[in-house]
Amino acid sequence: MPPRRPTPADEPPRRRAPDRSWSTRLAWATLIAGGVVILARASVATVVAVHGDGMAPTLLDGEHVLLVRGSWTVERGDVVVYDPRTATQRELPAAPAPREYDAPHGEREGREHIDPAARPQRDLRNTAVVDPDELDANWAKVQAKAGHASVTPPPRAYRVGRVLAVPGDTITVHEPTRGLGLRVNGVLVASKPDAPVRLELAAADGSGRRTVMVARSFETLGDRRYAVLPELEPAGGTRWPGLAVPGPEAGPVEVVADGYLVIADNRVEGACCDSRVLGFVSAAAIRGEVTARLGARAEVPAAADSLAAGTAAAAPPSPHRWQLWRWNP
Repeated sequence: MPPRRPTPADEPPRRRAPDRSWSTRLAWATLIAGGVVILARASVATVVAVHGDGMAPTLLDGEHVLLVRGSWTVERGDVVVYDPRTATQRELPAAPAPREYDAPHGEREGREHIDPAARPQRDLRNTAVVDPDELDANWAKVQAKAGHASVTPPPRAYRVGRVLAVPGDTITVHEPTRGLGLRVNGVLVASKPDAPVRLELAAADGSGRRTVMVARSFETLGDRRYAVLPELEPAGGTRWPGLAVPGPEAGPVEVVADGYLVIADNRVEGACCDSRVLGFVSAAAIRGEVTARLGARAEVPAAADSLAAGTAAAAPPSPHRWQLWRWNP
């Protein structure tokens, strides 16, 4: 008897391919894209230490931060590391040349005549600083692991500051309001006083570091809110010599940003080395964005009545609360 041929009914049922909906495909695409972004950021990131008090209370002396190189992700409210020696300071209008028989203007230091319009030749003040040697050494390790050659740039003094405006923004200075008196694209950078906090800062007389109680305010820039150590009573309002605008007595002045407006959170210690004096910071001068701080010490609130009028009063040492990780300082 010849063998019976198999019929379709004898074949095992075929398993249907799973029907992946658009939501499943979107979830996979988002997951893959997120992984690519994380890997891309990790390949250009390094950990560096901050030295100085120019970014207090956001970043304290000795804290470590995660730095992502470049300016391609920098937005308003971000904290960046920049090279102050390449800031795009605007030029003041040229003064008429003095006649030969005119007496020299400006003060004298010893026998040397001081030109008040000349830029300082000495090193900038040590505010919130990132050691360039440490940054370059860590970056060299990252590049060596990736098999790339690394060229170490000459030593520089990098500073840390917060971006308040990006290229193309319209900023208005000397607004009669609390804080910086600043508007960005018509929106006021609002400032609200808060309770004083205890922080470990460098003593004004250079006698080391001590725990003090300092005034603190919170500023709002768009959807970002951050703490600052304000100037207690700026004489006549905040001045912006780096932007080549008249003083506060001239009233509000509007300027179009041709670089990044970078301001230190510690408005007193950082005044020497941010956009108030140096002008706008170019994209080429930004060395990277601080995306997180590691092992951060949280501020400890202090009683408001313990703050001395106009000065930071000494306070007994108190333990800091530690945070393992904090995004977007």
